[in-house]
Amino acid sequence: MATEPETTTGASLVTAVAEVGTAVERHSILWLTNVSHAVNHFQNQMVAVLYVAVMPELGFGPAQLGLLTAVYSMAGGSIQGLYGFVTPFMRRTWILGIGNLVMGVGTLASGFVGSFGAFVGTRAIAAVGASAQHPVGYSLLSGYFPVNRGTIIALNSSVSNIGSLLAPLVAAAMLIVMDWRQVFMIVASLSIAMGLVYFLYRNPAAQTNAPAVAAQTTRGKLLQSRASYLRVFKNKNMILVSLVMMVGGAGRGAGVNVAFLGVHLGPGDGNLGMTITMVGFAIAALQIGGVVGPVAMGWLSDKLSRTGVLQSSLFLSALATAWLAFQDAYLPLLFACLIIYGIVTRSRQSLTQAIVADSLPEADHDAAFSVFFFLGFISGPVWALLVGGIWQYFGFAEAFLLLAASYIFGMLIMLFVVDPRRSQPQAQPA
Repeated sequence: MATEPETTTGASLVTAVAEVGTAVERHSILWLTNVSHAVNHFQNQMVAVLYVAVMPELGFGPAQLGLLTAVYSMAGGSIQGLYGFVTPFMRRTWILGIGNLVMGVGTLASGFVGSFGAFVGTRAIAAVGASAQHPVGYSLLSGYFPVNRGTIIALNSSVSNIGSLLAPLVAAAMLIVMDWRQVFMIVASLSIAMGLVYFLYRNPAAQTNAPAVAAQTTRGKLLQSRASYLRVFKNKNMILVSLVMMVGGAGRGAGVNVAFLGVHLGPGDGNLGMTITMVGFAIAALQIGGVVGPVAMGWLSDKLSRTGVLQSSLFLSALATAWLAFQDAYLPLLFACLIIYGIVTRSRQSLTQAIVADSLPEADHDAAFSVFFFLGFISGPVWALLVGGIWQYFGFAEAFLLLAASYIFGMLIMLFVVDPRRSQPQAQPA
């Protein structure tokens, strides 16, 4: 039987008296969300390679690619802010199941489009389906693992990046034997299968954000959700770390890296001229860093200062992004650059999520992660349009130097964030 963690009121820290749930429950939730997140990332990241084939056929360039990425980010990011109102009425596992099914339908439809506008529409559908994974999945994990949530959230991020690692390699291999349309159609089955698994999963503890919620009236649930959102918006740490996500232009799962790096590395005027197969290996090198970085940084943040580790990650991200802006096609240095770039830039998200979970009681986690991902990702369209426009009219190096500067701005914001664990220590597991 699950042991409920004691919580304080307002914006204070969760004090965990014991691990939540049985070992079987914790591990089943952990690996269900891990695999689901990996499938989610696989679907999102494969387009980094597929765009090299899609763009010439549908006839669009970097500026239009920025618009496509902006719509994708807006479609998914805007929905993320609402899940704190949905979770009191529906099992979290059902929400994730529906999300995976919608993502699968959008991905499947992407293989049938005949124009840029239709492609934008189908990718937006896929983004809406993908939107549930982060806020709902991380809320589940932060509740089940209150003591080592930095490591657990980082593990989930790293496992998801295994999907990101496989995506460019598999997509490049599939493009050798089939058309990009067939790739979209085939891989859509992964999300559809994952959605069905969620509907088959049975664990009452995973249904809502607290056992008492199920017994409340509809009005009571809405009032509780509203109060939770209000507490979240009053929490200084919550808003500041969301701003850190907003100003950091790269390193997001479906952001400018996915949109532009594959195209920059591939054939075409002003690009590095690599074959699609080599582009797949290069993007995979970045994802290797994305697998290692979050776990290493998350583990360090559990042992040391969470805010200090994040500050270091942001500084190193600025340096790595500036390096990538000027790196040419010399493979040893390019691959080393991409691995280091992946390690540091892909760590920011899991570190900020751990600070969000530390800063608020468990009862507010659904609302907190919904608000965090909404605020953090709502700037994605702006970055996509900005980077796409600067690249098209000024150059790739200028666009990525702007991204490097954004990490420095994030460091300045972090000066005002307080590590919640320093003011109220975590209890150790029983």
